Amino acid sequence: MINTVERLKALGINAPADFRGFITKDNRAQIAQDAALVTTANALTPAYLGAYIDREAVEILTAPRNARAVFGEVKKGDWETPFAQFHSVEFTGTTTPYSDFTENTRAGVNYNWPTRKQYRFQTTIDYGDLEAAVSGIAGVNLVSDKQQSAAHIIDVDANKFALFGVAGYEIYGMLNDPNLPAAETPSTGAGGGLTWASKDMTEIYNDVLALYAALQTQSKGLVNMDSRIVLLLPDGLMPQLGKTNAYGNKTVKGLLDEYFGGRLEYITMPELANATTGNAIMMIAREVMGKPTAELAFSEKLRMGRVIPQLSSFKQKVSSSTYGTIYYRPYAVSSMVGV
Repeated sequence: MINTVERLKALGINAPADFRGFITKDNRAQIAQDAALVTTANALTPAYLGAYIDREAVEILTAPRNARAVFGEVKKGDWETPFAQFHSVEFTGTTTPYSDFTENTRAGVNYNWPTRKQYRFQTTIDYGDLEAAVSGIAGVNLVSDKQQSAAHIIDVDANKFALFGVAGYEIYGMLNDPNLPAAETPSTGAGGGLTWASKDMTEIYNDVLALYAALQTQSKGLVNMDSRIVLLLPDGLMPQLGKTNAYGNKTVKGLLDEYFGGRLEYITMPELANATTGNAIMMIAREVMGKPTAELAFSEKLRMGRVIPQLSSFKQKVSSSTYGTIYYRPYAVSSMVGV
């Protein structure tokens, strides 16, 4: 104890011989300040450093794009082609009773040349050096994600043009081509309603058969039970195909599958829902006598432009083209509005 006091005095600290009196009531607060925190109380390690970052990105999904699920896609012309022409041929002529000296009848052909313009559309991506580098710290490939985003946006619009065409252009869509037959009117159910929500299993089944009857009439029987047929419905009507009879042993879909022998395919088409006119349904024969009813036409599916370097960033253009949906046999389509 004495040695300790002497050492303190040598350092210029005048400590009492009795250490029990070293801390007094007068100097207690001052000595306590030596142990007080100057900085804000916190954990030893930032909490975010312990967070787990999942490298699997969660892609935000929107409504399905099912135009190409109905008809195939085909390339027509090239990027520089302004428009495409499609010719149709109709056989004409009559016959007459045979005579060695008669030739007053003829067989001939009649051609038509429908025209569709090409519509080119585009989007652009850009990314900076620092932006890409900082994103890489988080394990994100910014350039690749932006290229995928451009392809996604192109695909969304391509689906829209395939269904509705392009306003102001001689380009029509699968759902609104002016050459399509007029829509059928749904039958009135026993409850007085037209919609499937108000109808029972048999009434819904009969509406679908009415579409098939229209196909038979319009095609003069070229569409038959051997044809591959697709039924397009908005997603809100798909559950209606599950309605059963009073015994619970038959459903609308079951009856349709039985009648068509498995040749009827069901495709969800959200664009057929309309708040103004009501839900619509369509029945389409994919082919007639081995020839496609329609095709989705384009000249360039996806065109990636050159990468343009700026001072500290890059730009790239992504483009595509469409002729819309080209109907070769519009009579192979029937529709019904207000269900």
